[in-house]
Amino acid sequence: MRVDVVIIGGGFAGTSAAITLARANRSIVLVDSHQPRNRFSGHSHGVLGFDSASPIQMLESGRHEFQSFGGEIISETATSLTPSEKHSCKWKTELESGEVVYSRHVIVATGITDKLPDIPGLEKLWGNRVFHCPYCHGYEVKNKNLVVIGGKNPSFTFRIAKLLTKWTDRVTFYPHGLELSQEEKRLMESLGITIEPYLVQGVTASERSDGGVVLDVGQEKIKYEACFTGPEFVPNDSILKQAGCAVEHGWVKAESGMTSLEGIWAAGNVISSPDQVPQALGAGAAVAVKVDQKMFDEDISC
Repeated sequence: MRVDVVIIGGGFAGTSAAITLARANRSIVLVDSHQPRNRFSGHSHGVLGFDSASPIQMLESGRHEFQSFGGEIISETATSLTPSEKHSCKWKTELESGEVVYSRHVIVATGITDKLPDIPGLEKLWGNRVFHCPYCHGYEVKNKNLVVIGGKNPSFTFRIAKLLTKWTDRVTFYPHGLELSQEEKRLMESLGITIEPYLVQGVTASERSDGGVVLDVGQEKIKYEACFTGPEFVPNDSILKQAGCAVEHGWVKAESGMTSLEGIWAAGNVISSPDQVPQALGAGAAVAVKVDQKMFDEDISC
């Protein structure tokens, strides 16, 4: 199979890029394993006109739109990216099934994996009762009694604990093994955050509250109306690194979506952990426009 662009990853960035390029009369294959980062979330926020919409339903609608413009979806996992010997195609994408797709350009939008603290019950509640982003979920827990549990990302965890005081004056922080400097502790206390030194032994859903949790802290079971934690953000960038893309500070380096390798681009959480849904949509569309214009310039210079 030969196409203009292969897009690896069908989350919001990848699907947005796919629609933009399909509407630009490009032949596009979207390779997607259907494992978007926000598949655990029941609702998405911040997308104009679609507040509280299901991320999965939004993506499904986006896929149908992409196909209506002539795009093709392959429900598989891409395993490697290697230079192509085909004259008109720079890159060869090999799929898990062994199928190969040749393309002029490749956009990788494989997202990120959130590694949560190893606390029983926490992962089960992730995305519905346990969150990480105040800007995604802060409004919904406004004026509620919140708990923040120390995660694998200390600086991020400390930051969200402090930010949450913008939405409520009832924030309790369990460092759960994280070390607080005296300055950090002083700042949190000045914001009215209660710091509890106990290790969290488990988290369960509260039966009396739609979004509440119950923390097991040894001899006590303590109820809160919502829970936040700071996961470690691990980009799903192995295919970019395997291809030979340059890495900087642990992340694949990309300038306006362009990696260090000609013809390989990246968009969304795979290169930018803070990207929320609206940011990922915009990033995907922006990279797609750059790719289309790059191909246009290549064509007219021949």
